[in-house]
Amino acid sequence: MRRALGWFLYGLATLCMVLLLLCCRGVFLPCGCARSEVIELDDKSLTLVLAENSFSVRDGSDLLWQTESSLHIQDFLTLDIDRDGQTELMLLAWRRGNYGSSKPFWVERNDTRWSQHIFIYKWQGDAPVPQWMSSRLRPEVDAWAARDGSQLFILTPEGEQTLWRWGNWGLVRVD
Repeated sequence: MRRALGWFLYGLATLCMVLLLLCCRGVFLPCGCARSEVIELDDKSLTLVLAENSFSVRDGSDLLWQTESSLHIQDFLTLDIDRDGQTELMLLAWRRGNYGSSKPFWVERNDTRWSQHIFIYKWQGDAPVPQWMSSRLRPEVDAWAARDGSQLFILTPEGEQTLWRWGNWGLVRVD
């Protein structure tokens, strides 16, 4: 009986360790549905591709840009969020840490858990460059969509529906 209990506890501990390692690697994060979208940018057709939780920009078969492997991309949108007449790229991303390498001076230690963020990029040539990157989202985004060309609709996992637009620096809630 004691031996069986020992093997059971050993198996349980092993299972817990495996689940913990999988969780740390982001295996249980929301999966992005594989999809692509073609956009016209400076008289050029670019293909935006979300596949296997990675995002890339392609010109035909040529890879022009892709997200870092440390990011887990859940979804993307293209819209003129800042109302400047140019289309921006928005990524719904998961990463470890709340702030990345640019944490505020008052924060002593960056959180190392997975957290959800919204990244907004401007286009420079054929590649996106960061315009604004949120800290950890609270609450998280379950679904999102562009509204009226320059507003962002967000649905939380709790069912709350919110509407956002670009403010002076970052997204502000308008509903």
